[in-house]
Amino acid sequence: MTRLKTWVEGQTFHKIVSLVIILCSITLGVETFYPEHQVFFDVLDLLFTLFFVWEIALRLIAEGNPLRFFRLLSVREKKVYIDETGFWNWFDFTIVLVSVISLMGHLFEHPEFLVVSRLFRVLRVMRLLEVSSELKAVERKIVSIIPTIFSFALLLGILLYIYSIIGIYLFSHHQYEHADFTSLGHAFLTLFQLMTLDGWSDMMYAASANYEGSWLIKSYFVSFVILTAIISFNVFVAVLTSQVHEKVIEDQKSNQKKIKQLQGEINETEHEVHEGFQEVLRELRSLRNEVKSLQERLK
Repeated sequence: MTRLKTWVEGQTFHKIVSLVIILCSITLGVETFYPEHQVFFDVLDLLFTLFFVWEIALRLIAEGNPLRFFRLLSVREKKVYIDETGFWNWFDFTIVLVSVISLMGHLFEHPEFLVVSRLFRVLRVMRLLEVSSELKAVERKIVSIIPTIFSFALLLGILLYIYSIIGIYLFSHHQYEHADFTSLGHAFLTLFQLMTLDGWSDMMYAASANYEGSWLIKSYFVSFVILTAIISFNVFVAVLTSQVHEKVIEDQKSNQKKIKQLQGEINETEHEVHEGFQEVLRELRSLRNEVKSLQERLK
């Protein structure tokens, strides 16, 4: 088991997997140019799937503990962090599972199932992040800010929900060319379009034309644009930048700590070597004195 884990974590295994990931990614692109050779690409997909099943099985066996293999959270210095290795283990396992299920779809010839499975198969390209150490560094930063992204998405969802309900109260009894507030779902989509600043002024003037107190309607659209498209996104970018900066500083401190620890071990080793050398010198002097003493006695 130890030898297997050493091999799985070694460079040879990593290079083999990286090569297959690159070939798989290239094949997915080439497949779009030659749809008439779908059978050939299906055979390649089968081979790639079998390889990735073999890979994930080896990694699971080498780890020994499935709970540790799929661990998503870890605690360091009384703080909870997303476990990067566990995150990608879940991702790899999911892709393999979907690939195996897609093979079953081929057997049962279910057309809708085949389309969905092929869409999921494209996610294999994401594994290119595992090939390069530089890409891994970027991915590590992205994973570290996932909680911030979820928090921002929740805040944005609350704003959309509030403004959607207000929009239904104000505009549900009117029909507009570029806006639909007849239901909560349609209002969400309309506000999402508004949030991208796509024709928001045309939408505002069209909606305010049916009201005498148009300032109230205009304030609805302007306040939404300011809160979402301007303030929220700028705050989001600022928070993400701060998070990444903090992560970089944390990594630097961690590296400095490791360097100091290694330097301490080197100094300790040098001291031990020096002490050992001095001890050898003392032994040599003692032996030399004994030899001289014996020579004098023999004389």
